[in-house]
Amino acid sequence: MLDILVYLFEHFEELGAGDQQSNFEESPLSETLIEAGFEREEIDQAFGWLAGLSGERHRAICAPSADSVRIFTDREYDHLGHDCLNYLFALEKQNAVPAGLRELIIDRAMAMEDLTLDHFKIIVLMVLWSRNQAVDSLLVETLLDDMSGPYN
Repeated sequence: MLDILVYLFEHFEELGAGDQQSNFEESPLSETLIEAGFEREEIDQAFGWLAGLSGERHRAICAPSADSVRIFTDREYDHLGHDCLNYLFALEKQNAVPAGLRELIIDRAMAMEDLTLDHFKIIVLMVLWSRNQAVDSLLVETLLDDMSGPYN
């Protein structure tokens, strides 16, 4: 599934606009992905994951303040792991990820099976991309550093 997300990130920048995320299955994009060699089941999983980017459940009632502290549940800590959480914390401290998007990143990471730090980096990029956040080219290089081959 992550291969599809990377493919979409590389080939379809216009999909970052939030209003296009809800109709993936009905668009010619499915056929394009099949022609590119992806399986229908993986495509459906990727579209389900992407649909979570436009959901409202991750939105906070009020935006976290700059000095707020996020406490992770045991389930989150077990699934995300020390490396991913430290990486997210570092991105927040560098102001590369706003506190408000942190929750969406965590939500989308929790929806991914067999999460690794490399997968987590891609999730961060996908969340920033979906919210049309300016992503510094150095951040992209850092996020994709040492990543090669299939990501699933």
